[in-house]
Amino acid sequence: MFVSLRDKSFLSKIAISEDINHFKIMGQDQLGLWVEHPQLTFKYKLDENGKSLPENEQKIEKVDAVFLIAWGNIDTIMHYPNRDGYDFPSEFDTDIGFK
Repeated sequence: MFVSLRDKSFLSKIAISEDINHFKIMGQDQLGLWVEHPQLTFKYKLDENGKSLPENEQKIEKVDAVFLIAWGNIDTIMHYPNRDGYDFPSEFDTDIGFK
């Protein structure tokens, strides 16, 4: 979904480029929209003693994460019906019941 934000400055605090406008919406509540973080990664550059690790020994961990976009920070939301990869799954394509 395209989400137009009033203030994008918070995105840089959670390692997201302010140029990003499309998010996968994971849920919503009274606070706002919960959206998928596009790619949260942690890079471990130090060993357990706090010493720098050589580049080939550094580890990168990719983490699934969601974050909140508060209702007050949303200008508009745009959905692309029937566009591949941007539409919701059809409830008519789901097998329900007995076979």
